[in-house]
This record gives sequence, structure tokens and C-alpha cells, in this order.
Amino acid sequence: MTTSQPRHRIDRAQKRRDLLAVPQAIVVLEAPAGMGKSVLLEQLAEELGLSVHRSATAPPDGQGPLVLWDIPPASAPEDLPEVYVSGARRIVIGKRPETALPSLDRASVYGHVHRLVTSDLLFDREELLSAMPARQVERVFQQSRGWPLLLGQPNAGDEHLAGFLASELLSPMTAAELVALATWLDGQPAQLDSGLLPLLDLVRPILPGALATALAVRRQDAEQAAELAQAYLALGLTTEAVTTWQSIGRFDEAFDAFRAGGGRFYLYRYGGAAFDRVLAGFPSEYALGNDTLVMSLAMQALKHGEVARARRLLADRFGSGVNDVRRVFTGRGQYSADLVAFRVVMLIYEDYQLTDELFEQVFGTLSDLPLDDHIVRGSFYNSVLEFYIRGRRLAAAEDVAQRAIHHYEQARVPMLAFYISLHQALMRLLMGDANNARQHAEKSARYLGKVGFDSPGDARLLALLNACIDYEGGKPEPLARFLSTELDDFVHGEIWPSLIEFALHYGSQALSEHFSTIAARNFLDRWRVYQVSNRQFGIMIELREAAILQNANRWQEAAERTAALATRITRAWVAAAGEELERLKDRDEIVQAMIWLRHIVYEQPTRPHLEVQLGHIIGNLNLTGRQRLCAQIWLAFVHKRRRDLSRARGVLHKVFEEAARLGAIAPLAEERIFLTELLEQQRIGEYLEISAPVRQVLRRLRDGGLPNSALGAQSGLSRRETKVLMMISEGSSNKFIANALGLSEATVKFHLSNAYRKLGCTRRREAISAARALGLVS
Repeated sequence: MTTSQPRHRIDRAQKRRDLLAVPQAIVVLEAPAGMGKSVLLEQLAEELGLSVHRSATAPPDGQGPLVLWDIPPASAPEDLPEVYVSGARRIVIGKRPETALPSLDRASVYGHVHRLVTSDLLFDREELLSAMPARQVERVFQQSRGWPLLLGQPNAGDEHLAGFLASELLSPMTAAELVALATWLDGQPAQLDSGLLPLLDLVRPILPGALATALAVRRQDAEQAAELAQAYLALGLTTEAVTTWQSIGRFDEAFDAFRAGGGRFYLYRYGGAAFDRVLAGFPSEYALGNDTLVMSLAMQALKHGEVARARRLLADRFGSGVNDVRRVFTGRGQYSADLVAFRVVMLIYEDYQLTDELFEQVFGTLSDLPLDDHIVRGSFYNSVLEFYIRGRRLAAAEDVAQRAIHHYEQARVPMLAFYISLHQALMRLLMGDANNARQHAEKSARYLGKVGFDSPGDARLLALLNACIDYEGGKPEPLARFLSTELDDFVHGEIWPSLIEFALHYGSQALSEHFSTIAARNFLDRWRVYQVSNRQFGIMIELREAAILQNANRWQEAAERTAALATRITRAWVAAAGEELERLKDRDEIVQAMIWLRHIVYEQPTRPHLEVQLGHIIGNLNLTGRQRLCAQIWLAFVHKRRRDLSRARGVLHKVFEEAARLGAIAPLAEERIFLTELLEQQRIGEYLEISAPVRQVLRRLRDGGLPNSALGAQSGLSRRETKVLMMISEGSSNKFIANALGLSEATVKFHLSNAYRKLGCTRRREAISAARALGLVS
């Protein structure tokens, strides 16, 4: 007999003799599909002239001295008749391991049962030798390892075996077994027959294809597909259950499974790909007539940046009033609590600026939410958190963050808890507290590690957060590496507004300091796509670019960009402001006011009342910790320029001690334009060196690139000559420079002529080229 012969024609004469020689009355062939139980019973029946009883019903009593019973898979057989249990009659039973046969255990106690399991049914070399030429035995045995299913088949790694396995091994399996096999192939623990595992390992390379074929066949039959869906649900494979229900048109069952899996929160439990997949499986007419599915489709649109589509979906289902924010929150009785809660989330994406009155009304909707609906209540706090961060109400933000974390932990949704801890780390960075930010980043990583699906976008967010914490502590390399390798994917991902602000600040600052101003501006240009649909991003980007230009000593260009913004915070407003600076609340207005103050400090540090104005901005409770450190450095610079060195060094010493306590080096490095001059002053420098923590900060600043002396001084230029040279490099006229610095045009010409002489230049253009070569301007 050759290896091409069907496996079931190999004569197992010795195995039959062994069976007949067993002294016990009951012989049980207990093995999974593909082990040749039925074939062996057929051969035994041929030899003895008997028939095989194939049914879940027990065989009748009057069938001669030996009865052969082949119990069908997935059946519930009747009790084994007492005549067999007592050992009065002989019977050979073929069954699957999971098939329970009543009374068999009792017969075992009497000693009447002999079991043959998977290992007993494998072919050995001697059996193969009786069926084929000796030269083929070893090759066949190596290919099959004695498994009856594989005898006469191609190599176990051959793809042609997949169809055979689908029909012979997988087809007899129950739906639950097929689903367990799919789980096992994904590397997860599964309830599989341990005796079958060696075979599965042998054919593992081709099992996915065979399983796909078997599942496709099952799905063609509505009843079998329904069994599959139930088996998927039993193992928690909700997406597969939903799509299986959908494949046979049973959309109500599919929706019930989708709703049980989280409904509009499904994407946080199973991932964005699964969310998109199940939503695509509902017919449009069905989905648009279902409140939960409409909100889910709207959430999907928001995640893809399609705010207008989300609004249209809601309006078509719930009426146009649902997009009137004031109407929704003042007349909540018109809409379900779940819809109102969803509108709170949607506010974040709509760039809606809440008044204090409306914010109170939004918060009032919390009382409509069930106390035990943890995921909805957590998401409410999550949305409110975004508004608190935007308004720089960080103490309140921390309170709602803790509440959101509590509810998300109760709901067992680690992905959403990850977002909250990420925001907590961001808040610590805003405060300038890098040490605490790192603790929250570690907590974020633990939550992300508990997520049961791949989320590369969120992994990138965590990588950026850790890189920014390192940057804040004076280690720019991780952030530079992230921006070099992950930037494109990150920019095109979906993240919340407060995280975009965070990315804009750190990304542009790191690129400007460690690459070039051009690189930083290109980075900001990539984000300008948000300006089309979101006003706050547009202003945020313009303000970041102005700050980058200031750091590159392109002050006039920075002033022009800031002045072009159509807001009330103009240079004239800032120059005339007093206590108004202390009362600013809006995030962008504060940033704009600080950009103008920074400009004034640089150009006119001895300007009357500037010290008082800086005191007002420093006293603003809505400033972040980083912003306050920067403003205090400007104040120290003003004191120094006014020759009040005692106050300058006192302010600066306080700044450095706070930076040492918080592990915040980056805010100081970003003010190197002012710090360089301050630290060059001998009395200030020597005073700072007294404190050990301050010395460590100074060392880290210098390791990070803060010069010990100004570039202009290294070139023999005075401070005034350096500043005039920077301003002509920006295209400023002599008249503009004179007005900006409070000098006469003759004095400006005098400083320019001195700069020309020291640089070996005779013309304006040559001086500008020399300034760029020296690194005075970018």
C-alpha cells in the first residue's frame, strides 16, 4: 500500500486484535476528531459481520455478543443501558472526550471500562510497515507522526493540506471548539483537548487557512452561523459575534451584542478597527433608525475629524435643535440623558467656548446620569477635564480627573483610564513639575498595558509624553528622536485639543533649539490643517510661531505675526495694561500678552512701570507654572538692566530653586536669550553658585547648550551693537530701530558703523550675512 492511499484504508488488524483481547466489557475509544475512531469501528464491524450503531440513542439489547456504538459529535447520548454497566454484555464505544455518557463513570468504578485515548490510537512504525513498503515507512511516519488524519496526505506544512484539514479535522468540530481553536491560534489560552495539541502544533502553519475555510462554510448556514455567534460571545469575542450575526442578516442580535460590548464606547473596549468594522456591518437604514448606532456613527465621524458629518447625523435623527448647545443643556427634558452626555463629549470637538453660565448648566446634566453607569459618568468628567485644562483651572481639573479615573476603573475600561492619567501628566508639565509628571506617565503605561488590543496611536502619545518629560528635565535627545521618526504618523493621528497644545509647544520648541527655526516652522505648518475647522488651533499655532521667531532673534517678524491676529490683546493694550494682566483668563489671551511682554522686555527693559506689569502677570492665578517661571526670569532681567543686582539675583535664585525642586530645566533653557546675560554678571553668577541644587541646574543648562558667554561678546560686539545687528537682519530700518530702542537715528548709525568695523564689513548686506554666520540670527 502506498502513501497516496486514503488514510482510512490502512488495515489496523493488530489494533482490532488488541481491542477484542481486552478483558473489560466496555472499551471506549475517546479521542478528538481525526483520530480514526469511526474507521476502526467500521473495520471491526467488517471483520465480525456486525453493523455500527450511529446515534445518540442507546443501542438495543439484542445485537449479539458485541455491540459497536459510534456516538455523533455534539450530541447528548442516552444512559448506557444497565446490561453494559454491569458487565453482562460487551460494547465498543467511539466518542469525543467532551461527550458525557451517563453511567460510564459508575461502570468504571466496577472495573468494567477500558479507555483508549489519543496516544493509543496513533499509528506506530510496525503498523505502517504492515501497510506499505519498508522504504516509505520512515518518511510517512516523519510527515504524520502517526496521526491517522495525516496518513496519505501531503507534508504537514503543505498548503494543499488546508482543505483536507477543514473537512476532516475541523468540520466535525463544534462551534465552541472552532472558536477555541481560533483563540489558540491567536496565542491566547483556550479550552482544547490536550491530546489534540501535538497534532495542532504539527499542522499549525496551515491551520489558519483551514480554519477560515471551515468558518466560511459554517457561516453559509444560518443555524450553524448562529451557533458560531453564540460561541464567540461565550468567549468574549464580541466583534466576531457581531459580524457573524450581521452576515446572516440577524441585525437585532448583532445590535444586542454591540450594545452589550459598550455601544458608542465600543471603540475603547475593542479598538478603532473593530469599531469601524461592526458599524460598517449594519445596513444604513437600520443604523440611522437606532439612537445608539447614530451616536456611534457620530463618534466615528468625530474621531476622523468630520465634525460637520457628526452634527448632520444627530440632526437627522434627533432634530436640528440637538446642535443648538444652549437649547440642549437648558431644556434637557427633550433629549435622553445618554444623548445629552454625548453632546458634552462633542463640545470638545466643536471648539465651543463655554460661558460660566452654560458651564454650570452642562455640569447640571450630571445629576441625570445613573450612579452606576460608570463609563458614561467617567466620560462626562473626561470632557469637563478638557475645559478645565483649557481654562487653566488645574486644581479643578485634577479633581475631575480623579473622579473620571474612579469611574473608568469601575467600568474596567483601561484605555479611557489611560487618557486621564495622560492628561494628569500633561497638567504636571504645565505646572512645570517634571518629577510628578513622570509618575503619572508610569501610571499611564500601566493602564495602556492592560488594553486588550493594539493601539499604536496611543503608544505614540505615551512615547511623546515620556520624551517631553525627559526634555523638561534637560534631556532633549529622546524628543529629537521622536520628532525624527514618529512625527508624520503622530500629526495625522486623532488626539484631543489639550494634547495638541502640548505637542505644539514641545515639538516646535525642541525642533527650534536642536534642529533649526525652519524645521520648527515646518512642524507648525503640518498642524495648520486644523485651522480650517478649529479656530483655537489656528491661534495656538500662530502664537507658537511667534515664540519660535523670538527665540531665533527675529523679533520684528514675531511682532508682525502677533499683531496680525484679530484679537483685543495688541501691543498697545499690553503696554497700557496694569491690573488687567492679572485678571486675564483665556489661555490664548494670556499667551499673547506674554509674547508682547517678552518683546517689550527685550527691546525696552528699562521702560517705566514694566516691573509693575510683570508683577501683575506673575500674580495671575491662571498662569501655568512654566509661564510663571519664564515671567520671573524676565523680571530678573529687568532688575539687572536697572542695575538692581540684589533684586535680580534674589528673583533668579528663587526661580532656580523652584526649577531644581520640580526637575524643570526646559523652561529655563527656553529663556536663554535673557539668562545668558544674567548669568554673565559676576555678582549674580557667584551668588547662584552658592546653592548646591542651583549649581546642578546651572550644570544641566550648560550641558544642554546654554552658553557661558554671549555670541556677540565673543565677537567683540557690545550688547547694543548686537541688538542693532539682529534688528537689521530682520529687515528693520534705522528709523524703526531708533523708535523701538528709544534712540536717535544718529545713535543707531553709530552702533552700526562700530559693528561693521568689528565684523570687517562695509555694507548692510555683508553685516547681515556675518550675523547669520555667527549664529546671532537664524
